[in-house]
Amino acid sequence: MRRLCAVYARDQQDREDLFQNIFMAIWKALPAFRGDASERTWVYSIAHNTALTWQARERRWQQRRRGLEEASRVVASPMDERRMQLEGVISHLTPVDRELVILWLEGFTIAQMAEATGMKAGTVGVRLMRIRQTLTQTFGSSESKNG
Repeated sequence: MRRLCAVYARDQQDREDLFQNIFMAIWKALPAFRGDASERTWVYSIAHNTALTWQARERRWQQRRRGLEEASRVVASPMDERRMQLEGVISHLTPVDRELVILWLEGFTIAQMAEATGMKAGTVGVRLMRIRQTLTQTFGSSESKNG
């Protein structure tokens, strides 16, 4: 859940707020759990929907703060630079694509991702392939410039 929050909120305090919102939503939804889906995907679906709602509400505020956050970043090492570049590429993905990246990193299968997000498995697979291509093109082009 912490990684999901990091996808939708850059600021630590915002992540904590979103984290609490997610768990409050899960707590409220517990009586309605029927067991039709696995607990993992059911919880993730609630988290996903809560995060999307939170993001829509916070989007304008985040845009105002973004300029300040970018100005305050300091590159300490080549690894930090590479990590920041990766975070930058991921932050420019759509919210759904960022979510798929997180699910993939969490070890979800394509079928589980499809169930958690409400997409078809084929759609999830295609989106993951396009995300990989974007990352490969971005990091491939940066390595050729630096090398």
